[in-house]
Amino acid sequence: MKNHADLWPGPSCCNTPELRDLLKSRALLRELSPGEVFLAPGTPIRYASYIAEGVTAHTTTSEDGREKVLYRLGRGWFFSEEVLLREHIVESVRYAIAETPTLLYLLDKPAYLELLEHPIFVRAIIRCSAHKCSMLRREVESLTFDSTKERLMRLLGSSADRASVEDKYWYNMKVSWTHQDLAAIIGTNRVTISRLITELKADGYLRTVNGRLQISVSKAIRENDPLRRR
Repeated sequence: MKNHADLWPGPSCCNTPELRDLLKSRALLRELSPGEVFLAPGTPIRYASYIAEGVTAHTTTSEDGREKVLYRLGRGWFFSEEVLLREHIVESVRYAIAETPTLLYLLDKPAYLELLEHPIFVRAIIRCSAHKCSMLRREVESLTFDSTKERLMRLLGSSADRASVEDKYWYNMKVSWTHQDLAAIIGTNRVTISRLITELKADGYLRTVNGRLQISVSKAIRENDPLRRR
C-alpha cells in the first residue's frame, strides 16, 4: 500500500519544532523499514514512542485470524505513552507496524518522567491521548450504527485527494488501498469489499482508471458534509 507523509498527522501541538527538539535531545532514535514490526502481542513495552517521520499501523487479530486495523498514526503521534506511568512493565496486546520508512524517537522511563516537568510535553501527551480516545469512540459508534457500505464510503471519502482532480468530476486517491487493506480497516473480508466496490461503481460513487480507484467529486462532498453526520 502506498502512503504519503501528510496522511494521519498528529495534533498540531505535537508537531511543533520546539517539541521535536525537546524529545530528540532525550530520545533514542530508531529507524524502521516498511513492513517492519516494532511491537507484537507479548512484547514488553519499554519506551514511549514518538513518530518523527512515517506512518505506523496499529492492528490486532481476532481468534479466527482476521486482521483489524485499530488506527494509523503518522507524523507527530505518540503511542505507548501511558504505560511508562505504571509500576510494572506492560506487554503489548497489539501490533505496531511501519507502513512507510519511519523514524521513531524512543523515550525510556527516566527520560519520560523528566519530560513531565515540561508543560509543552505534558500538553502534547494529553492532547494526543484525547485524540486517540476520540478516534476509538468514533470507531465504536460507526461499528454500532453504520452499515459496512457506509463505513467504506466514509473511509474512501477521507482518502480522496482534493488537490488532484481528473476529468473535472473525479478525485484521485491519496492511498492505493488493496482490498485486503480495506477489509482490515472496515473489519470485514475481501469478498465483501469486492462486492461493495462493485455496488459503489454502479452507484456512480467510484470508478476505476488504469487500475486506480477514483471517487466522484459531488458524491464525496455530500458524504463528508458534517450536516449529514450523526
